[in-house]
Amino acid sequence: MKREFFKRIFKFQIVAWGGTIVNLGVLWLLKGQLDVNLVIAGACAIELAIIHNFTWHFFVTWRDRVNRNLSDYLIRLAKYNAITASIDFTINLGILWLLTTYFGVNYLLADIIGMIAGPIFKFSANELLVFKKRGDNEEIERESE
Repeated sequence: MKREFFKRIFKFQIVAWGGTIVNLGVLWLLKGQLDVNLVIAGACAIELAIIHNFTWHFFVTWRDRVNRNLSDYLIRLAKYNAITASIDFTINLGILWLLTTYFGVNYLLADIIGMIAGPIFKFSANELLVFKKRGDNEEIERESE
């Protein structure tokens, strides 16, 4: 049980690093090359990284907890997007804006600092809400009776 949990955390972190590359690449392209407004570029970078990460989590990290069909994918993507976006748009985008606007930090460095802050919240939200173990609802309902 513990071994599976740590394997899942490891997979989560590998996917997160891939998402970091997607996020930074999109931010660099939109802000650095195309001069898109920082907040808009940051929001687009976050959203594309969210979709990237979810897809890998669905097919790799939590593959034992999903039904491999389009309906399950889309329902979980909506949950994942709402939860992860709320964390990322609050923490990551807030730090990005704050550090660049008030402290003159380079936007890519500020983005990295913002991305460091959220993983614990995101793993917990995914483990408990988006990809919860099958049967968790029944266990909770029995305990409350």
